[in-house]
Amino acid sequence: MVMQGNIKLYSLFIGLIVTIMITCDTLVYKVFNIYGLKITASGIVFSLYFLISTIITEVYGYKLSVRAVWIMVLCQTLYVLILNSISVIQPENNELASNYYHLYHEFWRVMVGTWISVPVSYFINGFIISKMKVVFSGKYFFMRYMIGSMSTQAALLLTAYPISLSGKYSMMDLLNIISTTWTYKVIMSIVLLPLAIIMVGVIKKIEKTDHYDWGISYNPFK
Repeated sequence: MVMQGNIKLYSLFIGLIVTIMITCDTLVYKVFNIYGLKITASGIVFSLYFLISTIITEVYGYKLSVRAVWIMVLCQTLYVLILNSISVIQPENNELASNYYHLYHEFWRVMVGTWISVPVSYFINGFIISKMKVVFSGKYFFMRYMIGSMSTQAALLLTAYPISLSGKYSMMDLLNIISTTWTYKVIMSIVLLPLAIIMVGVIKKIEKTDHYDWGISYNPFK
């Protein structure tokens, strides 16, 4: 059982995931073309969020991972609302204001995509990591990590990108972006796996906990 008053690093992880997600939002329209394969800049950065989210669930359990997701969604929503609102006010003032308008006047799509994609995908990830940890008695972290990665990234991209990017790219480009970004994220998950294993071990020792979600409700609204 995690005693919340004794948690040392949880608030740091909350700050990191909020920072990563806001950075991803800001970079969502930037796409790199690598020999015909297109990938968003946000997709490159986002792999770090999956790493931290998985560590939170593995160390602190499903309930605290769900809390982290809701905090992130709230902060991200405020960020998108403020940036979107400011961008559409007096866009004709100067060239810079006009550039802000053209880039961010449809930024609300990112917020809508976030409301749907992030909770869905990371509740899936939390459920997979948590449930399989109980089933396998804490063993096979590498397997739980990879299954969570492939499932989470697919759910995220298939829900978020059609909403946030549909007004910016054609259907073929969108499919290219989704498939390339998913492949990249899964590869990055493999690259980051050794780091994840080391961090989980170190953080469990620092926090003096290894939480198992025995008999809990997986309802994310509780």
